[in-house]
Amino acid sequence: MERKLYATVSRSESGKLLKDFLRTKWRLSAALLIELKNREDGITVNGQRVTVRYVVHSGDQVCISVGDGGADSGFQETPMPLEILYEDSDVILLNKPPFLPVHPSKGHEKDTLANGLTAYYHAKGETFVSRCVLRLDANTSGAVLFAKNAYAHDQLRRQLKDGAVQKVYHALVHGTPPYRGVINVPIYRPEEATLKRIVDDGGKPSVTEYFLEKSDGTLSLLRVLPKTGRTHQIRLHLSHIGNPIVSDFLYGREDDGILNRHGLHCSSLSFSHPVTGKTVTVKAPLSDDMQSVSDSLPNAERYRTLDSFLKETYGEKLVKLSLNAGLSCPNRQNGGRGCSFCSSGGSGEFAPSSDVSVSEQLKQAKDRLSQKWRGHRYIAYFQAYTNTYAPAERLRKLFMQAVADPDVALLSIATRPDCLPDDVLELLSDLNQIKPLWVELGLQTAHDETAHRFHRGYDRRVYESAVQSLHDRKIPVITHLIFGLPGETRAQMLQSVSYTGKHTDGIKLQMLQVLKGSALGEEYEKNPFPLMSRQEYVSLLCDALSRLPPHVTVHRVTGDPPGELLLAPLWTADKKRVLADLKSELERRNTVQGFDQEE
Repeated sequence: MERKLYATVSRSESGKLLKDFLRTKWRLSAALLIELKNREDGITVNGQRVTVRYVVHSGDQVCISVGDGGADSGFQETPMPLEILYEDSDVILLNKPPFLPVHPSKGHEKDTLANGLTAYYHAKGETFVSRCVLRLDANTSGAVLFAKNAYAHDQLRRQLKDGAVQKVYHALVHGTPPYRGVINVPIYRPEEATLKRIVDDGGKPSVTEYFLEKSDGTLSLLRVLPKTGRTHQIRLHLSHIGNPIVSDFLYGREDDGILNRHGLHCSSLSFSHPVTGKTVTVKAPLSDDMQSVSDSLPNAERYRTLDSFLKETYGEKLVKLSLNAGLSCPNRQNGGRGCSFCSSGGSGEFAPSSDVSVSEQLKQAKDRLSQKWRGHRYIAYFQAYTNTYAPAERLRKLFMQAVADPDVALLSIATRPDCLPDDVLELLSDLNQIKPLWVELGLQTAHDETAHRFHRGYDRRVYESAVQSLHDRKIPVITHLIFGLPGETRAQMLQSVSYTGKHTDGIKLQMLQVLKGSALGEEYEKNPFPLMSRQEYVSLLCDALSRLPPHVTVHRVTGDPPGELLLAPLWTADKKRVLADLKSELERRNTVQGFDQEE
């Protein structure tokens, strides 16, 4: 292929040696400059061949001939369908199908992409020298970039080395990783290995970022952005975090029955055009086999939902049954009314009466839900008041009724951090050996000054100690936070999220709801105070999720207020609207959980 580049010497460039002009104008490498010098028409000024010691003058017409001069790679012609994504005088990009090698090798002398390109260009009466800038493994599908001349190849290799070529892959993996992750572990090639790489401190620095796009809890589709370009980097890194690419014989399980090759596809390339400097971005549609699996997967939320966590961990959706153990709360003793935002129901407005046993409450709840949730297992949720505020032996009898129910898959126990004495902690540890449980702690805010105003009754050091005690016993912690507590700024609310994210396994977020029967409700009825709008709350939620570590499960982002008790804000009663607005805003921002996580 013939290709000539032209430039006119400006007044400011006059007086330079030609070699300096060439290096400045076209950033020629030393190797390419030598190659051009040796060509008959490699470098000319005003149509005449000159040496690179020539002194250029204003108005000189400089030309370099970067074509192949009739050279050809000599590969066998193999006509085949080519999906060309972009082509001009300097580059060609193709969407390579799986199972097709890029270049000929032993055993593949004529069934490669280079053979197909040879046939394509020979049919047009042109020669073909194969200059692949970004190649893919035979079984990896997607965008492949070829330079059509030596200059374009030189410039694109420079961009590749400088990290200026942006590559996006899609990978089908086992399991559901956190919704965003950065994998930063070195990759090493053992001396005895010809193919396989390993993670080892003696290896080269390697960084891969990914985002979760689809998942059913068993399989996931990830958008992957490699920041370095090591051999097998994506395959090894995803396997290293426990989410190997499907059907990967080298780093996963070859015979998983999902694909006939490893599920990796280069879906997008972006680079500066080697001649014009304009940004070129191409997208390569998924190959049919990966697209078929992707179509079967639901879109992932942009944060780690409880539903996805349960499906990943237990293989199914679990239905939560609210229970009332008939307990109280330290803040309600001696005539106390509890926290100022708490109604007389102690956050258990949807829990049944404690007049019947826990076993009977479970039976009644399952009967009510039998038509809607037939075949599902349950979470026994001890919700009302403080569910460890009793002697350990009494608690054992209550909790064992839930543990004994064969349909109960796990226990969720809501309590306060200051109500976890050692004997209760040991009880919880014993129960956790029989059936998994988690403990929900009502922190509400990380700021003790705010907590004092609503009569929480303990400082955050108590919370930290409780979390440590539970984690020492392998018991997960779910932390409750409330946005919009009187006197708190937006910055303070986000600080609570960042603080909590360092301690908790899961989080429950909700807007402050002013309820009848609470001290705060009485104050509001006498003198209404301002509360966040739905739009303000959704914006705050997006900021909060962006700061939350990706591994933290988000159990809720808005509460379910009892309609007959809700004074304000009334928009919190429309949970579906809040969730829809949150989804739209996260998509508009193109952000996910952990995107802006503080170091």
